[in-house]
Amino acid sequence: MKERGSGSIVTMGWDQAEIGMEGDSGELFAAAKGAILAFTRSLALSLAPTVRVNALAPGWIKTSWGESTSPSWHDRVIRETPLRRWGTPEDVADAACFLVGPRSTFLTGQVIRVNGGAVR
Repeated sequence: MKERGSGSIVTMGWDQAEIGMEGDSGELFAAAKGAILAFTRSLALSLAPTVRVNALAPGWIKTSWGESTSPSWHDRVIRETPLRRWGTPEDVADAACFLVGPRSTFLTGQVIRVNGGAVR
């Protein structure tokens, strides 16, 4: 991309990486996804101005895990999400398409939360 003179990279983080989540899996996931967000910002500086690098940070997305969660998890998602619904894989895909498309050419080094407005 750099040799070609243009390009866009989108990485995948997590909306709770910067604030944390309790429990062993939350701690491990935050560490891994937090590293991706930091890497994204650094890579954006390294590859600018020819390649843009941004991250998506999804929240509660109804993947196969979300399809099989308990009612208490479902209630938590609805309670913590201002839009009062699970996100969909299509919501994340739409944001990715925006980031690689022509309407985001002045964005680099950004983290876009795809989480229905959750601030946790």
